[in-house]
Amino acid sequence: MAKKLVVYGAGAIGGQVGARMAAAGHDVTLVEPWAPQFEAIHDSGLLIEDELGPVTHRPPVIRPSELERLDRSIDILFLAVKSYDSQRVLQTLEPYLSPDSWGVSMQNSINEEFLAEVFSPERVLGGVILINAVLETPGRILGSTASVSRSVDPSAPGVLVGEYAGAITEKAPEVAGYLDSVWSSRTTGDLMKMRWTKLATSSMVNSVSGLTGLRSAALLSSPDARSLMIQIAAEVVRVAEASGHAIERVLGACTPEQVLESAGGRSDSMDRQLTEMAGNVSPTAATSLLQDLWRGRRTEADHFNGLVVRKGRERNVETPVNTAVLHRLHDIEEGSVKPGLEVLGTLGLRTSPK
Repeated sequence: MAKKLVVYGAGAIGGQVGARMAAAGHDVTLVEPWAPQFEAIHDSGLLIEDELGPVTHRPPVIRPSELERLDRSIDILFLAVKSYDSQRVLQTLEPYLSPDSWGVSMQNSINEEFLAEVFSPERVLGGVILINAVLETPGRILGSTASVSRSVDPSAPGVLVGEYAGAITEKAPEVAGYLDSVWSSRTTGDLMKMRWTKLATSSMVNSVSGLTGLRSAALLSSPDARSLMIQIAAEVVRVAEASGHAIERVLGACTPEQVLESAGGRSDSMDRQLTEMAGNVSPTAATSLLQDLWRGRRTEADHFNGLVVRKGRERNVETPVNTAVLHRLHDIEEGSVKPGLEVLGTLGLRTSPK
């Protein structure tokens, strides 16, 4: 019997995962808590537009209140909700899991530790997303493989799949096989290193896009934004190394040494790399954090820069830049500050070495 797949969260990422796996013939059900998105998919289908053109999908979709309609236990859960909703959603889903169920985080940040509280660690996997997607309106997703994460190496996969417990078993290739119907997929034997690598991207690009209100390509074209991103990256590199998950390359281009030298004003190599990336990123690409601000929603800042700050505190690594960015993002969320390039000058930081 085919495995029962459930994708919880039908937003820009989860919507593509569920819709395309259903189109490939897998037994998959989407669960969508946001009423406008649920109604759009249920009534008219989900329109996905990317480099291959527009396609309308009609995947099975239910509300969280309709989970009892599932005909059997979930074999593989693909979790695609905001990081701050992870624990609450997992509690809701627990009655529908079996002792053999697997959980796959398709989220930003590092949420595998939350899944491991419900699944045993060896049944937890992660999908590190390298493409960009924007939920333009309910029922319409704009996807692009020309993302910041793939700007240096366009041949990189759309998603990296690894196992929380470490070495690759039969699970990661199986999950990657399902995700191959969504984007190109590849397994990794070091999921946590890839998570920290993506956390560097999220802490740099997502957060500074939220501060400035700029889409990704425009952000990379701004000298002031690049300067701040370099300082953020340097702190993430230090915290990741202290946590035992040393990053090999930030944004696929810069070694930790280049990042630290650039942050210290001893090199302009990272600034040049970021400038070159701008031309390889789709002008429509927008970070998930910026999309949240557009819709007046809570952002994942506490799970990007906030996570860097918390992990840094645990390892006695100072993170003043990420702390300042986090506080200003909270101001923007609360409505006391409006996004704009001028916000960068209010952080009280010297982001451009003299």
